[in-house]
Amino acid sequence: MSSIFEAAMLVCFGFSWPMNVRKAIKAKSAKGMSLAFILLIIVGYIAGITAKLLNHQINYVLAVYILNLVIVFTNLVVYFRNRALDRRSEAVKMDVKKADGESVVLLGGSLDKEIPVAEVAQSFNFNFKMYNRSKYGLSLKDAKKTYLESVEPMNPEAVIIHLGKEDVEMFKNNSADFDVKYLELLSSIKHQNKDRRIALVSLEEESKVEVEMNRHIKAIAESEKCEYVNMDRAKLWDTEKTKEVTAFMYELGFDSQLKVKKPLGDISKVLYSYAYQNGLFNEVENVQAV
Repeated sequence: MSSIFEAAMLVCFGFSWPMNVRKAIKAKSAKGMSLAFILLIIVGYIAGITAKLLNHQINYVLAVYILNLVIVFTNLVVYFRNRALDRRSEAVKMDVKKADGESVVLLGGSLDKEIPVAEVAQSFNFNFKMYNRSKYGLSLKDAKKTYLESVEPMNPEAVIIHLGKEDVEMFKNNSADFDVKYLELLSSIKHQNKDRRIALVSLEEESKVEVEMNRHIKAIAESEKCEYVNMDRAKLWDTEKTKEVTAFMYELGFDSQLKVKKPLGDISKVLYSYAYQNGLFNEVENVQAV
């Protein structure tokens, strides 16, 4: 009889944990969660399970103990996941504070995430700030949300977009859906700031599908008055020679002109020629293959 009441106590106590986990997942923040409390509960359950095993009480009560422990461990995992989200959110807020409305932001997928734009900008003596807000596996379906959450708050002067790699299947099934999603993203950007300049970077043409996708991207760029950047040309750029020319132009006093114009096509070519020549794209493709 005592086992029944003990199990009832554990069930009632354990019901609060799934609700707590659900609430924490929705909150996407570790604020209000206590790591010490969670660890204390875990130690308590382990102690209870150990006592049952030492007393050879292998019954349904032990099963309830184990179930509760698993749920609390889930809460622990969610806590660390939320901590990571909090750190990411704080990093974005710090960048927003630093942003001056004159920056250029790169928005792309897995390949673009690896480009150290701040390092490249410093190496080429760009006299404006650059930020990388690319996201691993980012598709056009999620691009609008990502833009509004992590790019728009920075109030950039210009945005370089390189998307479509994750949307090949969507394009194959219905190219119109691809166009609509791309146009929705551009509409959202222009709605926030009609003067914001936008450059659309082509995809690497690995098959006929990418060739056709680039035709669509170019048409969208022309219809929306965005700059179209051919990715293949970036392969031909010599970053060291480009760096020398940039330094020469600064010596001639063209830095103020460059600051105003920020030629997005040239900036894009610098970024992607750097990525190609440093094997960044090959590293990402190898990881994805594994």
